[in-house]
Amino acid sequence: MKKYQEFSVFSQELNREIKIFMMLPKSYNEGDKSYPVLYMNDGINLFDDNLATYGKSWGIIEAFENNPDLTELIIVGIDNEGEYRSNDLVPFTFKFSDSEVLYGGNTDNYIAFITKTLKPIIDTKYRTLINPLNTGIMGSSFGGVCATYAALKYTEYFSKFGCVSNAYYVIQNQLENFAKSNNLKGVNKFYMDVGTKETSNDIDNQKYIDSNKKMYNILKDKIDHKNIKFVIAKDAIHNEIDWEKRFPDIINFLFN
Repeated sequence: MKKYQEFSVFSQELNREIKIFMMLPKSYNEGDKSYPVLYMNDGINLFDDNLATYGKSWGIIEAFENNPDLTELIIVGIDNEGEYRSNDLVPFTFKFSDSEVLYGGNTDNYIAFITKTLKPIIDTKYRTLINPLNTGIMGSSFGGVCATYAALKYTEYFSKFGCVSNAYYVIQNQLENFAKSNNLKGVNKFYMDVGTKETSNDIDNQKYIDSNKKMYNILKDKIDHKNIKFVIAKDAIHNEIDWEKRFPDIINFLFN
């Protein structure tokens, strides 16, 4: 029996059906307790190896089963389908190095879907702690870029941000300038990390590390030092296997 739910929600903001993958806490049906909520990008890769893009999920169900002291959460995964992913998760337009096509720039509509359409459904149907203090958003790669952008602009909805293996470099200057112009006073917890082997190319690895360091150096002066954490994960690769390893520590930092 599946330990997560799947359903679809039509988004007027994005003009398409969005698949949702949701996991309730183990104790959900044992009482009337309400729970924090973590919205996660790339929802298809969170719970089920059979669905995951590269055949391996984040193993989130197993993480909670194997770490009984983890704060219980409702986790809501939002699917980011191939052709829409770069546009929805990257807030400013950019070009891949081998293409003249512009991508990105649709993140405000994507977050509007989460906050205006999806969150009200979740808060109405399930026992959630609806305030920003108990609501987070998290993702990896472009999903981490999206979560960082949410910290800069959408703290009326979220206060906890998990930003993993962030591909900041594609919009480095725009994102740095936007970060410098924001005070981040609504951020309760901000986690970010980068692996030292994100790619098989040493030059690209250093690009990841340097771009994350630059963002951290801006953000650390705007967030109380107890509430921001930056991890450089030795030998960590850009994949779900290594994100799974870091997941429990991320949850402990964000929600404890």
